[in-house]
Amino acid sequence: MSSVQFPFNLTLESEAFQSLHGVNTIIRRLSDMIPCFADQQAVKQILAEDDPILYEFWEIEQEGSAGELSFGLTRIHAGKIGKEYHMTKGHFHVTDGDEIYVVVSGHGLLLLQTREGETRSLEMVPGGICYVPGGWAHRTVNTGNDNLLFLSIWPPNIEHDYETVAKHGFPIRVMEGADGPIVTDNDQS
Repeated sequence: MSSVQFPFNLTLESEAFQSLHGVNTIIRRLSDMIPCFADQQAVKQILAEDDPILYEFWEIEQEGSAGELSFGLTRIHAGKIGKEYHMTKGHFHVTDGDEIYVVVSGHGLLLLQTREGETRSLEMVPGGICYVPGGWAHRTVNTGNDNLLFLSIWPPNIEHDYETVAKHGFPIRVMEGADGPIVTDNDQS
């Protein structure tokens, strides 16, 4: 954990975030996300030749004093595994806490689910804001031809539950359709 104790400004670019003192960098490759994708044959074929980066995340996680905010920048690379678009792992928040996404560039979908199985998908467009209430798992999908870049802001000390999503999957997926991306039921969850 790191804490920013000084005023600053920066541009919404990965290079600017990387220059902040105390930034935590997370890089997710296909090998980190094998079970997330429906087409396991496509996963094996790609991994036989390469282990591409699917997304990167730069975060400043505050230590939890009243009034602080944690924030991060995510870049999901454009591409597909089989007919399924690149995505983040997805997680629930263990502790209460909402989150806001501000889309900088690219296009995508934010997939959401409750623990009871209710689902939603929200469009992500440049300049758009998505609100994630506490209690909703969230996964972001890049449906465009360019990288999807977005800022996220959340309260400090949020614990993330990746295990539930990894074990049960998301009940919906985003696949390439004849006329573009389609949200479909996940037959594997």
